[in-house]
Amino acid sequence: MTADRGRAFARRARRTRAARAAAAALALGALAGCGTSELFGTYDLPESPEVANAPWPRLADTRIPPPPGTFGPGYPDPAEGVAVVSDLSGVADRSAERASALGQPVISEQGLRRLGR
Repeated sequence: MTADRGRAFARRARRTRAARAAAAALALGALAGCGTSELFGTYDLPESPEVANAPWPRLADTRIPPPPGTFGPGYPDPAEGVAVVSDLSGVADRSAERASALGQPVISEQGLRRLGR
C-alpha cells in the first residue's frame, strides 16, 4: 500500500511540474509577442477647449524652487519640522503613560471578591 501511495504522489508531482512548466511557457510566449506601445496604439487626439482653458496647474506651470536655505510659503523651514516632531514625541510619551494607567483594573481584587466575582 505504501509503494502505491509513493507512485501516486510521484505521478501527481510530475503532472504538477508539467502544468507549471506549460503555464510558464505560455506566459513567456505571450510576453514575447507583445510590443511596447504598438499593443495599445497611438492616438492623435486634439485637446478640447474645455480642457485647454481649465484653471488647474500644468506641469510646465510649477514654480522653480528657491535656492537652498530660503524658506517661505510652500517651502517650510526644516527647523519648524524638527520642533513639531519633538512636540509630538512629548505628546506620545505622555499618552503612553496615561494609557498604561488606564490599562490598570478599576476595581481592586478585594472589591471584586466582595462583589462575588
